[in-house]
Amino acid sequence: MRLPPLTTESRGAPRWALSFADLCLVLLGFMLLLQAHRGNPALLSAGLRAAFGAAPSYSVDETAAPLFEPGEAVLLEGARTRFAEFGREAMGRHASVRVDSIGTDADARRFDAWELAAARTAAIARAIQSGGLGAERIDLSITGTGSAGGTRAQHIRVTMTSARD
Repeated sequence: MRLPPLTTESRGAPRWALSFADLCLVLLGFMLLLQAHRGNPALLSAGLRAAFGAAPSYSVDETAAPLFEPGEAVLLEGARTRFAEFGREAMGRHASVRVDSIGTDADARRFDAWELAAARTAAIARAIQSGGLGAERIDLSITGTGSAGGTRAQHIRVTMTSARD
């Protein structure tokens, strides 16, 4: 017994269903890749930004304590000037800035460790803003403040990202 050849009408499904199923599988694979990634989240984030049209053009990554008065969220004059210049440069490049705070500093005096991490992150953002960059182009992130973070000192990473033309 010979079967008739399959045609679009005999399959019972529209043609777009196969393309939609392919798209769903690609998205599922991408989400699994993100979930399974155990490396540096900042590198993954930078790679994704680069893939979708924004590449980091300048980045600062250092321990927070030398930038501030001991145990406080008051920027030292040199650091304040440096971050204001960072804001001026970002403004000139029509860029956005991301301030990442990773971990906490055990030397908190007036604040607990969480408050100190947040206040220092905000102080850096304000210094960048004083350079002329609008608040809508400054993004803040505070991570790794719990015991699971595994860090013993607060680190600050400031990244300037320009959109590709």
